[in-house]
Amino acid sequence: MFTLTSMLDTNVARELFFHWFQHTYGHEPSVIESTDTTVLADVGGMRLTVEVRALLSFDASEAWDAARADLESRIAEIVPASIAVWTPLGANLPSDEPAASEFVDTISTAAIKLGPRERSHARLPIELYLRKSDASGGVVSVTGGLNAHWARFTEHVQGSYDLDASRLHRLPESDEHLEELLGGIIDLSRTLDVKQVGTFETYDAWTVQRIGDERSARIVGVPPSATEDIGLQIRRNLRRTLADGAPRLRDADTDVRAMVVLGYYARMEDEVVTNALRGFDPALYSGIDVICLVADGLVKPLIQAPASALTASR
Repeated sequence: MFTLTSMLDTNVARELFFHWFQHTYGHEPSVIESTDTTVLADVGGMRLTVEVRALLSFDASEAWDAARADLESRIAEIVPASIAVWTPLGANLPSDEPAASEFVDTISTAAIKLGPRERSHARLPIELYLRKSDASGGVVSVTGGLNAHWARFTEHVQGSYDLDASRLHRLPESDEHLEELLGGIIDLSRTLDVKQVGTFETYDAWTVQRIGDERSARIVGVPPSATEDIGLQIRRNLRRTLADGAPRLRDADTDVRAMVVLGYYARMEDEVVTNALRGFDPALYSGIDVICLVADGLVKPLIQAPASALTASR
C-alpha cells in the first residue's frame, strides 16, 4: 500500500538520488512535475522520468506516526537545516519522557555539526546484558545486533554465556568500534560467576544526514512490526514494483528512465535487493536506464547506463 508515510520517506530517497545523478552524470535534475510515485525532471535539456517506491509496505501505526511527528517537529525547531534521520531496522521511537527529549537532544547535537550533504551518526546510549550460564565451554549465544559476530567470541571466553544485544540495531561504520565492543564484552565475561548477569554500556548508531538548507526533519523508517519476514517481503514487493513501474517508464515520453527503490536496512551492506534483482528475468526491467537502491542515507546503483548513453542526444 502507498501511504503518506511512505511518500514522505520516498521524497528523501528522491533527493538523494537527484544528488547522486548530478554527481554521476553531470546534470542537476530540475523537477517539472511530480505525482505520488513519479517525477519528471529536466536534466541538461533531456527529460528524466523517475519512479520512486518503498520496498516495505505496512499498516498505519498511530503510536509510531504520533511519536515520529512529535520528534520531527522538535528536531526541526532546533536544527536550522533539512535533515533525515535513518532509523535502524527493528528499532522503535521513544515516546515517553525523558527518553524522547534525550533522543531529540542527541540527534540535534549530531545534526547541527553537519555541513551540506554530510552524513554521520548520533550515539544513542544503550546497555547490553551478558549472563554466564555455565562454567564449561567457550561460546557466547547472541541475540540482537551482534548476532552476526557470535563466532568472534569463540576461544576468547571461558564458560558459556548468553548475550542480549537486542537494543543494538546499528553498529557505526568502524571496525575499530566493533573490535573495542567485542573486547569489552570479553573482559566483562571474566568478571562473572555462573548465573550472574553483567551490564555493558555502548551506543546504537542512528544515521543523521543533512539533505538541504530548508528547516525540516524527516525520520525515515518503519515500525518494528513491519520487519517480520522482511526478506520475503522485499523480494515480493520488488517484483511487484518492477512489474508495475517498468511498463509505465517504458511508455513514458522521456529520454532517461530511472527507478529508485527505498530499502529499510540497518546498513547498506545488509541489502538483499541486488541478489533478488539478479534472480529476475531481465525482461522485467528492460528499457530502464538506471535502477538505484537508497538505504541508510546512501545510494547504490544496481543497473547503471554509462554516462555517454545518458549525455548523448536522444
